[in-house]
Amino acid sequence: MHKRRKTRELCMKILYAYRFQNNECDIIEFLNKFKELNPDENFKEIDEEYLKRLLVGVIQNQKLIDTLIEKYSKDWPLNRIPMVELELMRIAIYELLFEKEIPISVAIDEAVDLSSIFGVEKAPSFVNGILGSIAANEVKRE
Repeated sequence: MHKRRKTRELCMKILYAYRFQNNECDIIEFLNKFKELNPDENFKEIDEEYLKRLLVGVIQNQKLIDTLIEKYSKDWPLNRIPMVELELMRIAIYELLFEKEIPISVAIDEAVDLSSIFGVEKAPSFVNGILGSIAANEVKRE
């Protein structure tokens, strides 16, 4: 598995766990606790600097990201979207908007592929549809 894919997967797991502890600490502090509590996660196989950038970026830009998800998810309020799919879309949207070196197709494909592994049966088409619409209508790249 590619290093960035493993990084995105771990980012999704950490964000998922972070939501359940009610955001009582800073995300980097939570990452450090997560590392201590999950020694089986192989942090040597990921890009840790990119992981930190994703975690901080998603948290800092969550209001904007969630507004875009709500805008394009038609009849699906955030509280109805399964958490795994929601976190994967947040990561991908952060990449679409702020990580210009990541090709649009890569950000979308990675989220879709991970949703097919960790999400519900119809997750890939749902995630692809929302991210595709956001990429087409909201992402400005030269």
